Amino acid sequence: MASIDECCILIPVSTLEDFPKHAGEEDARSLLAAWTVLWHPELVAASQQTPTWYRADSPPEFDDAPRVIVVPTLSVSQLPADFEANCRAKETIQWITGVDRQAMLDALGLSKRASSLQTEHRTVGPEDFFALGYAMLQIQVMTRRLRYTSNLDEIHFQNKLVTAADAFVAGDADACVAAMHDSYDALAEERDHYFSSDPHLVDLTLLSDSTLPAFFKSLQNGDDVADSETNDSVGDSTSVLATPRNVLIDAPIAGAISASPTEDRQRLVNLIRGGEWGWAGGGLGGDVSLDAMTYSDTENAITQAYEQTATQIGLRPPVYARFSGTTPTDMTKVIASLGVDGMISVDFENGSGFGDEAKVVRNTGGVELHALTAKPIDASGESAFLALGPRLGEAIDSGEIATGLMVHWTGYESDSYHDVRRVASWSLVLGRFWTLAEYFRSGEQPYHHDPSGAATSGTDNALVSQVVGGSSNAVSSMVEQAQQSIAKQNQANLQAMIALASGKPCNGSVDDCEQAMLASIGLKPSQHGGNLCLINPTPCPVRHTVAIDGTPVKEDHIYAATGSGKQSMVTVDVPAFGFSVARNEAGGGSRGRSIGQRLRDVVSGTGKLCAIDGMLQNAFIEIAIDPQTGGIKGGYSGQSRGNRFSMRLVGVEGTQKKKSTENESQMVCDQMKTIVAKAERGVIRTTGHLTDSTGAKIGAFELDYQVTRGNRMLDIHGKIDVISKLEGNPWQNYFAARCAVANEAVSYRMILRDKMHRTSSRRIVAPLGVLMDEIERQTVVASAGLAYHRRVGDRFLDTLLQVQGETQRQFSLHYGFDLPSPVLAARSVATEPLHANVETVSSDASRGWLIHAAPNTVLVANLDCMLDQKGKFLAIVRLIQTRSQTCNTTVRFCRNVSAAVRLDNRGSLDLDALATRLAEQSDSPRVEFSEDRIKLTLSGHEVVDVLVQFDA
Repeated sequence: MASIDECCILIPVSTLEDFPKHAGEEDARSLLAAWTVLWHPELVAASQQTPTWYRADSPPEFDDAPRVIVVPTLSVSQLPADFEANCRAKETIQWITGVDRQAMLDALGLSKRASSLQTEHRTVGPEDFFALGYAMLQIQVMTRRLRYTSNLDEIHFQNKLVTAADAFVAGDADACVAAMHDSYDALAEERDHYFSSDPHLVDLTLLSDSTLPAFFKSLQNGDDVADSETNDSVGDSTSVLATPRNVLIDAPIAGAISASPTEDRQRLVNLIRGGEWGWAGGGLGGDVSLDAMTYSDTENAITQAYEQTATQIGLRPPVYARFSGTTPTDMTKVIASLGVDGMISVDFENGSGFGDEAKVVRNTGGVELHALTAKPIDASGESAFLALGPRLGEAIDSGEIATGLMVHWTGYESDSYHDVRRVASWSLVLGRFWTLAEYFRSGEQPYHHDPSGAATSGTDNALVSQVVGGSSNAVSSMVEQAQQSIAKQNQANLQAMIALASGKPCNGSVDDCEQAMLASIGLKPSQHGGNLCLINPTPCPVRHTVAIDGTPVKEDHIYAATGSGKQSMVTVDVPAFGFSVARNEAGGGSRGRSIGQRLRDVVSGTGKLCAIDGMLQNAFIEIAIDPQTGGIKGGYSGQSRGNRFSMRLVGVEGTQKKKSTENESQMVCDQMKTIVAKAERGVIRTTGHLTDSTGAKIGAFELDYQVTRGNRMLDIHGKIDVISKLEGNPWQNYFAARCAVANEAVSYRMILRDKMHRTSSRRIVAPLGVLMDEIERQTVVASAGLAYHRRVGDRFLDTLLQVQGETQRQFSLHYGFDLPSPVLAARSVATEPLHANVETVSSDASRGWLIHAAPNTVLVANLDCMLDQKGKFLAIVRLIQTRSQTCNTTVRFCRNVSAAVRLDNRGSLDLDALATRLAEQSDSPRVEFSEDRIKLTLSGHEVVDVLVQFDA
């Protein structure tokens, strides 16, 4: 190539400090290509100097000397009038533009020139010069943007660059490589002058069913020159530094890999074992919502997905990760128990889950695990690479762990991504590439803690994705998942109760368990309805009204009773994990109440009715139904006077201002009717329609409001028919039940995975419900699986009932007032005690419990019973502190305890290991035990498994 006087780029800035941080993808691609293309070795050799730059808005007047001028698309609009025409008129000037580097190389005629030279250790080609130009740009921009003075010896750097270019053109590979090392080292010294620590670079390939064939093909071809050559020690000046990649394999992709050809799967395993590739995975698929599950079901789902991945790949993932969906902080203990070195909390599909810092400490229940929370860099585009160096430098400057997490699909990688990889194969100037396992094991260790909450980040966006993507029943499917999770746990609890009472493990269906439960507590089933046993397999005590033949015996657990023909309606208190029997005065053979008893009821009356004149009432609450709207116009409860609660249905279309009533829907009642008005129960039904701001009907409703005797809960069972079509973002276009409290200083706590967590989010995803805390009084929205709630203003909460694609019209909601244990109550609303007619029993045997935990903020979530090899009866009990405060906990059993010890890992212990743990009690945190109880301390939101051995 003929000699060139100068190679320059016209950039749209006044100084490098102003080099664009953000630009559209096309502009960024053109800008970075324009900068790096001038570093082609033939251009450098022809000009004998480092490429330079000028301001696009005020370039110099160029003479007739030979030169190359490259103009990115961002600079075109800033050029002076007639400047381009004057330059193009000069035959000695090459005016180069293009959308990318290849187009500019074509314009320069360099596309088909000599491509590479080979030395003993590595191959060197024009791409390595492009990478050097990119590194030079990033270091210079970083230095200026952080207000430092450049210490780069530009003359030395230029001499080495020109020497490398001359050697490349002459075909002297060894001299070229040596000079290139000196050039990269000069940039590294410049960076080290300010930051001695090296940034961390992580290259992560994402997989899907559609990209899996291309991924395996890339492994077969050995793509990426740096990976295919020798990776010697960092200290060797002639070495190629390691630039390992990583791949994310969650449970669904692991299944697809296991079904792939054996040679493909084995090649990947060999690369992982050899250290060329790292990996993370084992997470659940995106179709599984952790927020719809109990804590224990979430633990099981995470563990099963991880073990499934390990089995199908043949290796255990060293780092836990999901492609779709984040993993909340309260599951840190579960993830740590898998034996991983760290976890990635980012939801790659929905673009959420990242934080302000790249690497943080997650601490839950006394267990620490490091998490990668860096915002992903889209390695398929150029925009994120405009300011990679300054971004990493700013992180180091602020004391953070600088991490560039470059994420891409196979075959979708930008030129700048490849430039960064090539830079890292020469020098650590922009950082070092890590496998994910080594990043957590040997990389810089974090000291800042993860500030994120328990809710899985982006779950609200997942609803949007479902609805916009055409999924049906996004709301009701969550209801079904949540209720199934609770029902499954109640079934397991019932079996545990039988085992605890009988002293041997129990298995079987619900019907079998019911009969086995009666037998284990010494009750005999009966064909008569005179004595009714209520069995409560939930951790929450319940007050339930049932009908029995005859008149019940007055006992402590009988809250109240009233007559109804030949029957009595009895309100019974049933303890958690216990039973209560409503006994007939005349014994089990009684067929009904006597004529005299029925006459006395007529004379004396049946007590205060629960429904009268549009009002629902009992000893704890009064609910006034609005005959104009069909909603609730007033709720009265507790010591504070005045209205504390209201509720109505709303139709929302588009965003609304915080305190504006403009465009709000109106609820209109067509009919209000008292359905049930008895002492034990009151039901008022309202039917009507909703109108928009113009008066047009947009929906019809039917609501049954119910209050039962002695209960602090208002139950609503309703049906809503949408007339207008719902479309678009479900958080902005929906029908909902909107409740309001009196105090604007209300704080919100969501009930999630058996715990109560404070939240400031406007969009709340909590299947069990939300606590509205007004300090002196509390209102629980127990939503029984209706998971999506939206705060409106300061004191309104919408519970979404209908969104686009929802076909389920019926719903149930429960509002509790000043409940002593909100979490336990929210779990119990969808469950009723089991009923069984029994033979006559004595007063002493008419009530009992098998497990009792105190205080009432502690949830007994699971109980697994077993016999060890010596026939000793053991149980593993899971305790969850539902609130954030530390508490001293006592758990009592129906059997005496002979030993108790904490377990670090519930799922990985066999019977021999359990026996060993009992023998090593001194190595465990303190668990006191005596007679029928154990005592221990639980920190806020802690989940503890305790192994208990019972007396024979």
